[in-house]
Amino acid sequence: MSLQTKVYPIKFIRWIGLIPLFFLLSPNTTAKVNTGWLQIKEGIEYRDLGDSLLKPWSHIHIFRIDLRKNQLGLITANALSQKNAPVSVYAHFSQALLAVNGGFFDREYRPLGLRISNKQQKNPLKRISWWGIFYVKKNRPYISNVYHFYRDKAIDFAIQSGPRLIINNKIPSLKPGIAERTALGITKDKKIIILVTDNATMTTTELAEIMKSPPLSCTDALNLDGGKSTQLYANIDSFQLSVQGYSNVSDAVIVKEK
Repeated sequence: MSLQTKVYPIKFIRWIGLIPLFFLLSPNTTAKVNTGWLQIKEGIEYRDLGDSLLKPWSHIHIFRIDLRKNQLGLITANALSQKNAPVSVYAHFSQALLAVNGGFFDREYRPLGLRISNKQQKNPLKRISWWGIFYVKKNRPYISNVYHFYRDKAIDFAIQSGPRLIINNKIPSLKPGIAERTALGITKDKKIIILVTDNATMTTTELAEIMKSPPLSCTDALNLDGGKSTQLYANIDSFQLSVQGYSNVSDAVIVKEK
């Protein structure tokens, strides 16, 4: 049975278009603020998006990552000699600055789809057309479909999930259904966006619209596992944040300093 340490009320929220987003700054931090983003460490910025439709306990947590200063990695439950774990455990084990839930897994918590970390393949590719592959090669992030992805030794990190939310600045046709969300995005200047909702359920189309619009301005984006799996743990100098999920997960995407 999945570990659950805290339960928050979930409100099913339907967004009406995309209305202006504003920045909520944590009062207990002394980091620099730059155009609405909170710089919590060199190469890592944070902001919390909200609007008048969201309740006080609802958040959309955003991290913007510069790969010149930081790197992505993947920690699997096998590395912990466990079947599954919450992301906080993966973060502590790997001494990561930030950890979020990874991709899909089966009922036995076996990962589904490609996983690469430190240039080592942890799980094989699955030929599922609507899934995408987020990968990092020579400090540059990419998102590819299954049929255009070519495995080579220069790929440092990869995770397969779906659906693709933004493809070359365009939002594809996406299926309905609301849930908590975790997603990865790429900006025009090749920074990585990590998004995690917290008591702010939405459709994948609404998620894509947020990621495509300012201040995120993603040109490409990929949905990760969501719903009960959505969770986040950050411990970056004086900045701490935890979003606890309703289920343990098979792996976690982590951010570490280079």
